[in-house]
Amino acid sequence: MASASASAVPRRAPARAATSTSAWRQPPVAIVGMAVLLPGAPDLDTYWWNLVGGVDAITEVPPGRWDPVFYDPSAASGPARADRIYCRRGGFVDDLAYVDPVRFGIPPRDVASIEPDQLIALRVASAAVEDAGGARRLGDLGKVGVIFGRGGYLGAGMVRLDQRLRAARQLVDTVGALLPALGQDELDRIRAAFGEQLGPEAPDAAMGIVPNLAAARIANRLGFGGPAFTVDAACASSLVAVDSAVAELASGRCDTVLAGGVHHC
Repeated sequence: MASASASAVPRRAPARAATSTSAWRQPPVAIVGMAVLLPGAPDLDTYWWNLVGGVDAITEVPPGRWDPVFYDPSAASGPARADRIYCRRGGFVDDLAYVDPVRFGIPPRDVASIEPDQLIALRVASAAVEDAGGARRLGDLGKVGVIFGRGGYLGAGMVRLDQRLRAARQLVDTVGALLPALGQDELDRIRAAFGEQLGPEAPDAAMGIVPNLAAARIANRLGFGGPAFTVDAACASSLVAVDSAVAELASGRCDTVLAGGVHHC
């Protein structure tokens, strides 16, 4: 799920420094573009009509999304277990979240090593810019900032990296301890087979899983030179991103700020 808005300070209302005789007044801020990707809504128009029509976008877990073995309705009343979940409904964007990497200058071979939320945020940010009339309408691109709310939650890319570096070693050590008759060649083959299931290893995979690159990748791909960073305030992350964007505009450091939030797991 992701949302983004481009906000700007009208040039006719520059910020004024506070003085001892007159209270500082924040200049007005205009929202000049918006975009979303939400469950049941690939764009802003669909989201609006879903709201008007009272559409419930919470659905059953799509086939193949989770292993059914983890679903256990009795876990709702028992002690918490990390390997069981009692709910099988949620908000999903699986069929809506396609991103054309070539459009943004990203080689297709690199996609597997990039956290999905980075690509989703890039797509939605680009749509917000288009909704604002395109980058040419944003003024000096060197003063366009990007601030995104993004929690430090475990993503698919980080899980794969952990499995490749730690879980594979733990698996081989455990198998070797349980089956001491196995030689090193057999253990090496087990580790190699485990790694193959994780997919190819990209040399620059680390860049695709750094959380704050969700904002930096947007700035890099869209050519913005202002501050680019993420904020994490749990469920309030997007609100904090917007508040931070307004502060950047009021200070004069930015003429336009792309603010929003993304969460995908």
